[in-house]
Amino acid sequence: MTVSTLDWTDAAASWDLCRGHVERMKEPLTTALLAGLKLHSGDRVLELGAGTGELALRLADRVGPKGSVIASDVAPGMVELLGRTLAGIPGIEVARLDARDTFLPDASVDVVVFRMGLMLVHEPAIALRECHRVLAPMGRLGLAVWAGPEHNPWLTCVGMAAMMHGLVGGGPPTGPGGPFSLADAAALERLVRDAGFGDITMREIEIPSTFASTDEHFETVMALAAPLASALAAAPEFTRDAVRRTAAELAGRYRTDSGFVLPGRALLCTAQS
Repeated sequence: MTVSTLDWTDAAASWDLCRGHVERMKEPLTTALLAGLKLHSGDRVLELGAGTGELALRLADRVGPKGSVIASDVAPGMVELLGRTLAGIPGIEVARLDARDTFLPDASVDVVVFRMGLMLVHEPAIALRECHRVLAPMGRLGLAVWAGPEHNPWLTCVGMAAMMHGLVGGGPPTGPGGPFSLADAAALERLVRDAGFGDITMREIEIPSTFASTDEHFETVMALAAPLASALAAAPEFTRDAVRRTAAELAGRYRTDSGFVLPGRALLCTAQS
């Protein structure tokens, strides 16, 4: 089995702790995704990059006892987390699968879901062709990725602080495998179309994230962003403190009466095989 160059196993425990925040933030996106997929009773669903398993539970509820869901991830630690979340749930199978080569039979599922994971794959075109291969004729694809860094201060405030103090370099992570690598909606649509899909729809979904304090914001981002967390852990204490202070200054402009509400935006794509 081939695996991605970035293994999110070490982040599994943190994602488990932050699952409530993640699902609240992504709720507008998830609602739009489920509506766009038009799931039916009996559908066979493959979820790639299934993370904590919360979306898999909702998918299983939509397809009912006659349907099935394969909840998958490539990182062993995330697969273990999926297993704990989904243990004993009828109709859900947990599997370790690489989105670029699932080894599933041709035309074996009716729906493929990839929420906030395709941008982390270094060869997204290969992954999309694999999605098309495993889908039955007239099957549905639903995927979401982050829009550009300028639309996602909830993440970039911490990333910018890390860059300003030399913790990371090279500008925002827009290259292959980076969180903003598929932020160009037109380019993403071309990738989906080139993989063989039609009836493509693209939408921008606003998903702001609310925090009680700048400390909560910083700790949450560090828990979810494995590469940043790894770089911070290796830095001297004075650098870690400086990054935290700068991130707080950048996030401070988003203070509201309800807390710190930092903007976020995703691109939602649905298509048909």
